[in-house]
Amino acid sequence: MILTPAGEILRDRFDGVLREFSRVKSHIAALQNVQAGAVDVCCFQTAVESFVAPVLHRFHVQYPGVSFNVRMTSTDEAMEALTTGAAEIGFIVNPPTRDAIASTPMFSDMTVAVVGPSHPLAKRKVTTLRELAEFPFVLAEPAFGQRQHLDRTFARHSFKPEEFCITNSIGLIKEVASVGRLCTLLPRAAVHQEVAAGKLCTIAVKEFSKDALVFCACARSDRTLSPAAKAFVAIVVDYCRQYLRWTT
Repeated sequence: MILTPAGEILRDRFDGVLREFSRVKSHIAALQNVQAGAVDVCCFQTAVESFVAPVLHRFHVQYPGVSFNVRMTSTDEAMEALTTGAAEIGFIVNPPTRDAIASTPMFSDMTVAVVGPSHPLAKRKVTTLRELAEFPFVLAEPAFGQRQHLDRTFARHSFKPEEFCITNSIGLIKEVASVGRLCTLLPRAAVHQEVAAGKLCTIAVKEFSKDALVFCACARSDRTLSPAAKAFVAIVVDYCRQYLRWTT
């Protein structure tokens, strides 16, 4: 059975009502000194690996009655989910300015060139876009905030990379860039585990040296976060500022 356009509108409105009911239930539970309800989160893969997963473990120990719906999205999708109410929290890099969206900075990072250990530039500490021009790139889709950051810098320096692969998977980007002469550009936080394991190497890029990537927790400015969501954001911000200060 296929919904009519009117049915799709009704379904979307009904889904929104259910999400809002869950958040109201969390507010009521908090008044009874019990944390409950569900928290809807949109984020990107680097956020999951860097801070969302470890904080979820900690949060569950402290608030076992709270459940989470975590969805990996692009920046554009996360902003849309916050705007429509499909998500209560969005973890976004360099979020675009929106009147109805408030952003809380958590930590800053730098874009670096990422290559495999056998790459010709693997031993370099600093490189330039001009030097990288001879190597094929694997990059994220344009809907990702980090890719939009790259594209702005590319435009400023009239640089056009040789695009070998475009994907919405950060995992695939890292895997492809780890072999041969391929390369990519990512935040340091996205690859610190692979660098520590000797699977990838990072190189500072001159053109990105003054352009910080700011990881932010975003939410609707005209709505109050549920107590569970508010507590989760507070723990995430504290975790990032305590354990990811190396990226500033």
